[in-house]
Parts: sequence; structure tokens; C-alpha cells
Amino acid sequence: MKKISHYAVISITIACSLLFFRDSRGDDISFINSDETLYEKNNIICKGNVIVVYCGRIISADKISFDKEKEIVTAVGNIILRDERGNLYFMDSLWVHRDFSSGNAQNVKIIMPDKSRLAATDCAINECKLELNNVIYTPCYECCGSELTWQLKSEHVTYDPDEYIEYSNANFELFGQTIFYSPYLSQPSPKIKRKSGFLAPKFTTASKSGFSIRPQYLLSISESQELIIKPMITSKIGCVAWAYYRYRFKNGEFSVDASITGTQSVKNHDANNKIDQRSMERIKKIESSGYRGHLFSKMNYEIDNVWRCGFDINLASDYYYLKRFSFFDKDRTLESNARIEGFDGRNYTLLKTIMFQGDPNATDNAARVLPIMEHKFSKTLFGGTFSFDAMFLNLYFRNARSVKKIITNVSWEKNFLLAYGQIIDLKGITSFKAINVSEPSTSKSDDDSAIRITPQVSIIWKWPLIISSSFAETIVTPMIGAIFADNKKYDDLFEDPLGEINDINLMDGSRSISPYNVDNGSRICYGMKFSAYKDGNALGYITIGRSTELTKVPEKIEASGLKHKNSNIVYSGEVFISNEISVTANGSYSTRDRKLLKFESGVKFSNKYVDLDIVAFKGKQSSQSIFKPKELNDETADKRIERYKGIMLDAIWKVNSKLKLKTGVVLGHKKSDGESIEREKVKLVKHNVGFEYKNECIELEVGTERTNYSGGDLRPETSFQFVVHFKNLGA
Repeated sequence: MKKISHYAVISITIACSLLFFRDSRGDDISFINSDETLYEKNNIICKGNVIVVYCGRIISADKISFDKEKEIVTAVGNIILRDERGNLYFMDSLWVHRDFSSGNAQNVKIIMPDKSRLAATDCAINECKLELNNVIYTPCYECCGSELTWQLKSEHVTYDPDEYIEYSNANFELFGQTIFYSPYLSQPSPKIKRKSGFLAPKFTTASKSGFSIRPQYLLSISESQELIIKPMITSKIGCVAWAYYRYRFKNGEFSVDASITGTQSVKNHDANNKIDQRSMERIKKIESSGYRGHLFSKMNYEIDNVWRCGFDINLASDYYYLKRFSFFDKDRTLESNARIEGFDGRNYTLLKTIMFQGDPNATDNAARVLPIMEHKFSKTLFGGTFSFDAMFLNLYFRNARSVKKIITNVSWEKNFLLAYGQIIDLKGITSFKAINVSEPSTSKSDDDSAIRITPQVSIIWKWPLIISSSFAETIVTPMIGAIFADNKKYDDLFEDPLGEINDINLMDGSRSISPYNVDNGSRICYGMKFSAYKDGNALGYITIGRSTELTKVPEKIEASGLKHKNSNIVYSGEVFISNEISVTANGSYSTRDRKLLKFESGVKFSNKYVDLDIVAFKGKQSSQSIFKPKELNDETADKRIERYKGIMLDAIWKVNSKLKLKTGVVLGHKKSDGESIEREKVKLVKHNVGFEYKNECIELEVGTERTNYSGGDLRPETSFQFVVHFKNLGA
């Protein structure tokens, strides 16, 4: 035996890489370090603090020997191995073939890249797969100092780092207690981003729908395609076949989410004669159809760097279906559309068709947009911005009314900075509109067609003034503006006459929800904004203002705040009382009635223990569809207004970093058709309570909710939901 000094390490490294560990990649060993290196015949033995970098792996041990003839690597004592996948292995002893295709290890512990841990009494390596005995697996890492949240114990495990982990005779333990036993379990390797398998199921129970379970199975069709089968099984209202498919391709993506079920959910409605006639009619209509379901689909495709196209399909068999089975957003109007659009710098072109579906009371008179065409062009001109906007709109209604409308707006605007920091915003716009209305034979419109050219000039003056004091730095900004425009009554049935004044459009040239409309009268507007800062931090802001019409006021409803010559006073503000508390408020005050017509105020409180959000609201708004504008001239127009009031509270108590208690309450009421809300008490609309527990290896959410909603086959209902997700358990 010949002893080689520590200074011969570089020579040994070269010899080992050439003689013992050659494969198709050439030299496998890139580094060796040890306190002592010995060479005897076909063996090289490294002792004391040995570190070897080999084929992307790092091995450290008390002793490592290399056998050239058998192509075997043997290590003993405090072995730590880090493989090319980031897995960290701890072992008492190890022998392995030079390409790691076979071998054996004793007392193995593994820490995976996601901090999951696995321990076994022994491990055999067979064709790069690990065969482990007497195994314990857990994803818990931070909680390892106390009782583990959950773990799997198995007699035998097959671990393929590139594919899966298979357990034989497995016991699942939660907080030290055995929950269930399985003769066989399988899960993907932590390296796998997506693999076919079961997802965490969801459980709910409700007074009307009964117990519900939603198992989910992910089918990974390819790297760009997946299918999730997630049927909903209930004890009282039947079963729902539900699936989701997504396909991503080079220049876009496509997805479809669909479900279908029978009518058992409406057949089991209350039989106590408390259902109103309208709801009963809708129930019978659903029963006669024989099915309920939904179809949501999306597609986006990028044609080139300028053009893209796509569609959104959102359909349901009936308005109450999504509510009945708790799908997605419960209170939304569904919109389906197909579109093609182009972006070229600041220019934009759109061709789009739209269809709506929602509450029959709200959408019976809604139009189908077939189609809408838009083009927006802008460029810098004379130091300002020149814009040309054009739109063609074709509306079709169920009552056979159709409307064609063309709008072109040509505008130029510029900001001027004057002495002492004064600012003037100048804008000129000319709007050309042409409309043609085709009524059904049973009725006749007073405005079958119209052509209108409306010039408008607006000039807004602002002067930010800074007032400094020891308490705060305050910016006071007085604002006054004038809008000059042709004054004519509304000759466009489909301009929105329901637009209202608020702090956003107070100094704007249009109060319509349409981006193409301009006001058809002259007015002045004035207001003030206060902003306060302390040491660079915002203390709050308040904006207040109103406008005065200079010409005859077109017909407006009371709820708009614009019905009279002097508009309502509008305000908006937020005050940061501290880093934890803020107060917000906005609304509209009528000097004529001397009361708030609209009011919303909220308080937010947040610290490391509590999150609290309270919002109170009261007001009124038009309950009429903008597609029935002729009714605004009726004597009863002001009576057809929805009056609402209520309060919402959401609170979260953060017990610790892992546990949160949640509660929420919604109190409110709404009346229309001239009924007085003051005669009605505020009712409990919804309340909920629950908790959320989350650590690095489990997510648990439990809650109960009570909703007081009636309509169709829906009745007030109490539900309970239980959702649990175990990290790395399942696909």
C-alpha cells in the first residue's frame, strides 16, 4: 500500500476521472477533496472530510472508496449526497454503481427541493429507482419541532424521482392519529409539475341542497392540454356532470367549462304554497325543459403583433342555476361575445358582437349587439393630442326593434402650465351622430331617424397651492371649469340619460357611461380638493364640488343629481387616522331637499391581529333599463326608482400566523316602484362565520353561511363548507 500526500489531490482527481468514471459525457469528476488519500491496486480510498463532485452530484462522507474493476463507489460514515434534481440524502452507508443505476443504502433520510421529507431503514437502487422499506413521508418542515400535522407511514415505497412515489400498506396520520389505511397509494414526484391524478375534493352541506361532495380528477393529456372532471354529487337535488378542458397553443389558448344535470333540483322545491306566482311559472318552465346546465368557453388567438381575435361564451339554462349549485359568481349578468381587435401604437380597432343573459326582469329588453365596430386614432399635433374616434353600432331587441347608430368624434386637447403653477386643460370636440330606429309594426317611435352635429369646448382651470405647517403639508387645489355645447333635447333614444354626477366626472365633458357621448348643454363646474401629507406619507384627501347649468336642462331623473339647474353637491374623501385605521366617504347632497341622496362610508382597521372592514350605504338609483328611454318622460318617472340602504361587515381575527377566524354580515333592503323604504326594516341578507388554518403542509377551511334569498327555486338557505388540501398528496 502506498500513501499519497494531501498535495497530490489534483493528480488523483485527474486519474479518477480518466480511469473510473468515464461515460458519454467525458470526465465525470470535477472536484475531490479529503484529508488523506490512499492508492492500493485498483482502489482509491479517500478519508476524512471527503467531498466529491461527480456527474452533477455532490457527495460528502467520512470515507469514500473507488473500485475501478467493479465500477463501484462505496461510502461510509455521515454520508450526505445532493443529486442533480436538488434532493438531499443522508445515509449511514452506501455502495452504488458508477452510473447510479444500482446500489444499496442504510438508514436513509431524504429532504426534497420543496422541503418534503422521507425516511427509511434501508434503500435499494434498481434502474435509478429507489426501493425503500419502513418509510415515513411528510411535507411538514417548519413544524418538525412539534407534532407533525400529517404523515404517511408505509411498509414499502417505490420512488422514481422523474415520475412517481408509490406506497404499499400505507397509514395516513393527522396530528398523530391514524385517519385511514390504504393497501396502495400513489403520488407524483415533487419534480413533476403536472400529472394525472385526483385533486383535493370539496365538501358542503346545505339545508335545501343537502350534503354535497365534489371529487376532482385531473387528466394531463399533454404538456399543453388538461381535462378536469369534477362532478357534483348532492343528496337532495341530484348530481351534476361537470368538466373543464384547457388547451394552450403557440399563439393563444382555448378553454371550456360545462355542466349538465336534470331537473330534480326544481322538482324538490317547497310544497307549502309560499312560492309566488312568478317563481312558480319559472319553475314549471325549467321542469318542462328537462335539463339544467351551463357553458363557459374562452378563446384568444394572436394573429400577429397587431391583430388578435377571440370569443367568450357564457350561457346558462336559467338565471337561478348558477345560484342553486353555487357556481362561480352568483349575481352576475352573463355576456357572450366574439371579437377581433388590433393595436398599433396608440391606435385601436375593434369589431365585436355581444349578447347578454341574466335576470329576466333586467334583460328582457336588453339588446343584442350585432355588431359594434370601433376605431380610435391619436397623434401629437400642435403640442397637444389629436384624436379621431369612430363607432358603428347595430342593436337588435326581442320585441323586433332595431337601431343603427354611427358616431364620430374629432377632438384636440392640451395642458397649459401658467405662472405660479396654474394649470389649464383645454379640449375641443365635435361629435357627429346618425341614428335610425326601426320599430315593430305595433308601435311607432317619435324619433325614427336623426342626424346631429354637436361641437363642444371645455376649459378647466386648476391651481395647486401648498400650505406648510408643523402638523402637515397641505395641497389645496381650487378648480373651476366651463363646458360650452349646443343645447338640444335628447334626440337619441339610446344615449344614456341616466348618467349621474359624481366626483370622477365633475370636471369632465361628459357624464354618460358611453365613451362617445358629449353633454348637450352648457354649464360651469367648480370644486376644491384638499390633500394632506406628513413626512412623505398621505394623511388623506377630500374632494367636493357641483355644477350649474347655463342653458335649459334636458330631462333628467332625480337620482342623477342633475335634474335641476344647480346639481347636487358631490364629495369623496379618505382619511388615514393612523397606519392601521382609515375612513372613506363619498356621496351626493341635495341642497333642494337638504338631505343626502346617496351616501357610502366605510372604516378599515388592520393590524397583525385583526382585519376589520365596515361599509354603510344608503341612496337611490333608476330601476329602468336604458333601452326604455321614452318612459323617462312619464309623470311617474321619478317614482320608478330603487331605494336601498344597508351595512356590510367583514372581520378577520388572526389568532396566530396559521389560524384565522372569519365572520361577515350583510344587512340591507331595497324597494322600487314608489314603495317607501323608510317603512321597511333593514333585513339580514347574509351572514357567515368560519376559520382558515394554513401551514406549510396543510390548508383547511371550514365555514357556515346563511343567505336569505328567494326567487325561482331558491329559498333562504344555510350551508356548511369543508375544504382541505394536503400538500403533495394527490396530483
